[in-house]
Amino acid sequence: MLSSSKLNCLMGKLLFLFILLLNIFDTPYANIVSNYSDNNCITLQGVVHIQTHVNNLGLHCYSKDDDLGDVTRNAGEEYQIRFCLDFFGRSHFWCHFNWESKEEEFNVYKEVAPPKSQPYCTQIERNVECYWMVDNMGFWIPRTLRPQPSDWVRIYDWTPTQ
Repeated sequence: MLSSSKLNCLMGKLLFLFILLLNIFDTPYANIVSNYSDNNCITLQGVVHIQTHVNNLGLHCYSKDDDLGDVTRNAGEEYQIRFCLDFFGRSHFWCHFNWESKEEEFNVYKEVAPPKSQPYCTQIERNVECYWMVDNMGFWIPRTLRPQPSDWVRIYDWTPTQ
């Protein structure tokens, strides 16, 4: 038979394990880390880089659980979304873009099957890095990890607003 001190120790460990498992299974789709913080994720960290080559690009990015609000970027600037990947692979971010009289909305990150989530994403150490480029013609993704100007492929065009 267990002594009361050993029983208390065992109960404490079981309670800790229960709380830990509860936190893991109740993980939201993405925990926002912040736009410029170090990786403090238990899982891999996702980083979406959105480079702009136009002035006054409006962005509104969000996940199921997090609304990142409206931001504006100018040519030569980058917007980053940093987040902890969901333990069960459910991380998903959308962005709504508007520029002049055009707009577009699409997934900028959707975790599919680790470790390769999207064709425009790559795993670098503990980060999954994803790259987008926006210009007056549309939305581009790179073919290579360190893209040169000719290594980008346009996958979305701008849609005129009505």
